[in-house]
Amino acid sequence: MPLVSVVIPTFARPRPLRNCLDALVRQTLPTTDFEVVVVDDGSPTPAEAVVAEFSPRLAVRVVRQHNAGPAAARNRGAREASAPLVAFTDDDCRPRPEWLERMLAGQREHDGALVGGATVNGLPDEVFAATSQLIVDLVYEHFNADPDRAYFFASNNILCRRDRLLGLGGFDTSFPRAGAEDRDFCDRWRAAGQRLVWRPDALIDHFHGQSLRGFVDLHLRYGRGAHLYQAKRRARGTGTMREDLGFHRTLPRRVWRRLGRPLGYGRSVQIAGALALWQIVNAAGFVAQAVGDRRKS
Repeated sequence: MPLVSVVIPTFARPRPLRNCLDALVRQTLPTTDFEVVVVDDGSPTPAEAVVAEFSPRLAVRVVRQHNAGPAAARNRGAREASAPLVAFTDDDCRPRPEWLERMLAGQREHDGALVGGATVNGLPDEVFAATSQLIVDLVYEHFNADPDRAYFFASNNILCRRDRLLGLGGFDTSFPRAGAEDRDFCDRWRAAGQRLVWRPDALIDHFHGQSLRGFVDLHLRYGRGAHLYQAKRRARGTGTMREDLGFHRTLPRRVWRRLGRPLGYGRSVQIAGALALWQIVNAAGFVAQAVGDRRKS
């Protein structure tokens, strides 16, 4: 039996998936110690051909389902996994060679914890990709200030016990697209009295290219997801928006430290403008979801 199952949800991205699998072949953890479960979430062209390229070098298999979104795909992968531990990454990510070893070390040091790694932008020359990664960095800096008692991890770089994940019901599939379902899962994990531990040395590179339109769509979706997440937290009594507002109050100071001389004037202006757009779009998504929910009720 493998030590860990790596679950990769994918939809219509054969080239990034190939790069992700190639990165897993290069893990310092022996390939006999882990398996890979690719969940093809209804891609127009099935992912079997890409996966078959790696079957001589990896214990890898593909599970195909009708398109149901990333939360459902991750849950399907966890159910199909055969190892007691399950790790998640995305098809546009490339785990660095020591990734799995370091995630497993975090699990051994903090038995039963949800372990999260760190993400590096793989497209540093793209303004919107760099800005989206900066947002994640700022969130982690604020909420995971104590690595041994972290608050939130993105779902593209986590590891936990399979039985505990399934016992919590996995990721909430009422989040139809990526956007706060990982925040919701971390909230339920904490509410169950279980720890989150951050391993910033367990790195993946994220190759998520974004145009202006893609950036707006992404953060509009995150804003919508944030409203749904807050409504679910309120309903189960696990928290309020106070924690999020604390993050936004400290944001100008944190941004100021990141921009300026380290990046250069021109680049800083571009990212500052993209951050302002993020705030506007995120708020618009939040309000739009609130209005839509109120009309439904």
